[in-house]
Amino acid sequence: MRVLKADDYQTWLIEEDNFSVLVDPWLDKRLNPHSSFILQREREEPSCLSEKDLNKVKAVIITAPFVDHLHLPSLKKLNKDVQIITTSRVKKTLEKKGFLNKVTCVSNDPIEVGPLKLSTYPAGFPYNWSSFCFYLENDKGKRLFQESHIANLSLIKKINQTCDLALLTVDSVKLFGVLKLSMSLEQSIKVASLLGAKKLMATGTSPFLLRGLVRKLLLTESKQKNYSIEGGLQILYERGDEVTL
Repeated sequence: MRVLKADDYQTWLIEEDNFSVLVDPWLDKRLNPHSSFILQREREEPSCLSEKDLNKVKAVIITAPFVDHLHLPSLKKLNKDVQIITTSRVKKTLEKKGFLNKVTCVSNDPIEVGPLKLSTYPAGFPYNWSSFCFYLENDKGKRLFQESHIANLSLIKKINQTCDLALLTVDSVKLFGVLKLSMSLEQSIKVASLLGAKKLMATGTSPFLLRGLVRKLLLTESKQKNYSIEGGLQILYERGDEVTL
C-alpha cells in the first residue's frame, strides 16, 4: 500500500495493486472558486497529482461535509464512474448537485474498496455528528488509520485495533481559542502511540493559510518539519511525502 500526501493540506492518494483511492481531494488553486469573505485558502504549491494520476482513481473517500473535504469542483475533475464513499448527508448534497457517481454510505459494516477493506467510525467531538475516521487495510494485514480532525481516544481504546501508519492533524486549531477543532502535535503523538503506529503523516496542515471570517475566529499553532522522536515514531509533514506499507 502506497500512501502519498498529495498537497500541502489534506488530500491523500492511496494505491494498492494499481487501484487508486483519493481522500478528501482538493485539486484547484483556490478552495472556493469565487471570492469568499467566509472561508478561503490558496495553494502555495500545486497538488502533486498529475492528470494521469487522476485518471487512475477508482474511488474517493469524503470524510466530512465541509468545503475543504467535500470540494465539488475537484470531484468534477474525476471520471464519472469513480465510486464515492461518504456519509448519507454528503450523498444528499451530491445528488442535489447532479453527481451521478455510485455513492456508498458508511455504516457499521466494513466496505470493500477494490483490494482494500474500509472500516469507519464516528469522528471525535465536535465532529461526531458529521464526520468519520477510518481504518484502511490490505490483504497483507497492513493498515492505516485516518482522522482529519479530533481523534476519539475512548473509541480507539474500545476498538483496540492497531495500525502501521496514522494520518492525523498536528497543527492545533481552536475556535475562539477554546473549542478544539484540530489536534496538536503532542496530542497526535499520544494517539499514534495508542494505535501502535511507527509512522505519523500530518493532515490538515498549515491552517494559518486559511483566510476569511472563519479564520478570524480561529487560534492556530503550526508544526512544520519532518523528524523522528524517541521511541522510533517518524513524523512526516511535507507535501509529496510518501510511505509504502
